[in-house]
Amino acid sequence: MTSSTPDRARLLRRLAWTGALLAFGLIVLGGVVRITGSGLGCGEHWPRCNGEWFPPLDLPTMIEIGHRWAAALVSVCVLAVAVVGWLGHRREPALRNPALLALVLLVVQVLLGAVTVKLSLPPWVIIAHLANAMLLLATLMVVALRAGSRAGPAAAPLESRHAANRLVLATVAFGFVVILFGAQVANFHAGMFCLGFPLCDGGILPPASARGALHWSHRVLAYLFLGLALMMVARVSRRHDPESRQLRRAAGMVLAATVAQIAVGGAMVLHLLPPGLRALHLLVGTLVWASLVVLVFHSRRTPAEARAVADPAPGARHPSFASDLVTLTKPRIISLLLVTTLAPMFITPAGLPTWSQLFWVTVGGYLMSGGANTINMWFDRDIDTRMARTRLRPIPSGRISAEFGLAFGVALGIAAFAVFWYRVNELSAWLALAGLLFYVFIYTIWLKRTSPQNIVIGGAAGAFPPLVGWAAMTGRIDLAAVYLFAIIFYWTPPHFWALALIKQADYARAGIPMMPVVRGEARTKYEMLVYTLMLLPLTIMPTFFGALGPFYGVAAAVLGARLLWYCIRLLREKSITPVAWQMYKYSLLYLALLFAAMGVDRALPFGHRAAAHDVIILDRPGEELATPAGAHVHP
Repeated sequence: MTSSTPDRARLLRRLAWTGALLAFGLIVLGGVVRITGSGLGCGEHWPRCNGEWFPPLDLPTMIEIGHRWAAALVSVCVLAVAVVGWLGHRREPALRNPALLALVLLVVQVLLGAVTVKLSLPPWVIIAHLANAMLLLATLMVVALRAGSRAGPAAAPLESRHAANRLVLATVAFGFVVILFGAQVANFHAGMFCLGFPLCDGGILPPASARGALHWSHRVLAYLFLGLALMMVARVSRRHDPESRQLRRAAGMVLAATVAQIAVGGAMVLHLLPPGLRALHLLVGTLVWASLVVLVFHSRRTPAEARAVADPAPGARHPSFASDLVTLTKPRIISLLLVTTLAPMFITPAGLPTWSQLFWVTVGGYLMSGGANTINMWFDRDIDTRMARTRLRPIPSGRISAEFGLAFGVALGIAAFAVFWYRVNELSAWLALAGLLFYVFIYTIWLKRTSPQNIVIGGAAGAFPPLVGWAAMTGRIDLAAVYLFAIIFYWTPPHFWALALIKQADYARAGIPMMPVVRGEARTKYEMLVYTLMLLPLTIMPTFFGALGPFYGVAAAVLGARLLWYCIRLLREKSITPVAWQMYKYSLLYLALLFAAMGVDRALPFGHRAAAHDVIILDRPGEELATPAGAHVHP
């Protein structure tokens, strides 16, 4: 190989990537042609438009002729790729052969385009046209990726394939089948024959019509592809060596794009196939295909020495993939969040919740909180590696790739929103999503690394669950729900700062400006006491107002006294670790028991009598208002 080979490889890489990007855009533009019905915008004339090279432009004609000019640009790039591949890399079959194959596929694509127009858009020819375009895109990407490896520095010796290469190839083949079925749904106009999502017309059996069965088959194949993608990601994510990072990243891209594609497809069906979502569906589907091509490339180029790193030593035990997924959601934290979500459902004016309401709020709450926690772990992976208590988490330890972690967190959030929207109510869905966004963007991305008040302000994310539970029962937010929000808001600083006192060395090493690191231990303990003194009267006041009964009042006073005792003891002790640990653990129990006491109070006979007239609720004009005295007035 001569010294000029890297330069020729860089030229080939640039040409191939340019052609691939243009081919990607051409596929999407071709979808726009079909969606807008512009396929015959130039009549049945080809290659000229309505018999002219530059015809008058109405909208259908402009879209169709734009598609043809884009195809001409792709043709120029593919021809250049073939020429450079033949002249510059004639003795390198890995580059020469796909470059020439791209030229062959281009000729086939041009002929299929001409036949499509001449025969007035027959569906099967259009589907073949799309399939060939996907193959052309894949071939150009392979040329670009292979040329990139030739143009870079010398790499480590390569194995023939990754251990999961067969699974990857099966995933790619199955994905291509799903794309072809989607093209059939679009071109045989079967989109409206299977309404609802994720099921078809609310059932698991295909509709009686042929078009309905075609649409349902496409959906089932898409769900199976998602499962196959999960298996594939799980397999390649078990390989933790740095050399396989690109493979793990590509797998994460495939899964993220697949989740997005299914979400867009669901929205498209639920909104009765608007053109914008149909175009977006094709665009994201093409992204899935491009991600699969990148995955195949890297699955055949795994460094040989990586096998020893990837395969654990005999007898060594690692957490399973399933257990790592559960760990990403932080289940111990979620258990407390679920208590503060479910308990308010028992004290609303709407009465006691049904088992169905409790089940769906639990499922949605776990998924939304798990999604927020997973995204938090993805974003904090750099600082987690520097902290003793977090460096063994799935992402910083390398057991799960960062890309997959992000895709998993986003997927959990989307699933949670759907559960709340379709099984509970719309307000609870938006509130749960607001909690996730607040936790991710306000606390994790912004405040955690910039301000010692990160826990005070960002801790409001943990106060959203009572709002969700209240809205799930009533469909609105009352003053009582805001009151529960405030209780958690004031509880958060003394709770978390107890842990921050213990782990302040870790936070300092990671560069996180927690209160003990920035302001010192004495100031932190003083502010913990201040927030606790504000919290305790807030928790007892519902008893004095008649909103909750004596059982809750006694429980709140006893539980709060114990929390205050820990704060005072911590303020006086010089050795903070034992007391701080005790306070941290007790604060978790404190909040759970406090909210549980609310539900128990309402379940008791005297609690029910108080509950019948404890809250003045301003609803629609003209309705009577219940007063504490039991009298009725009109607003």
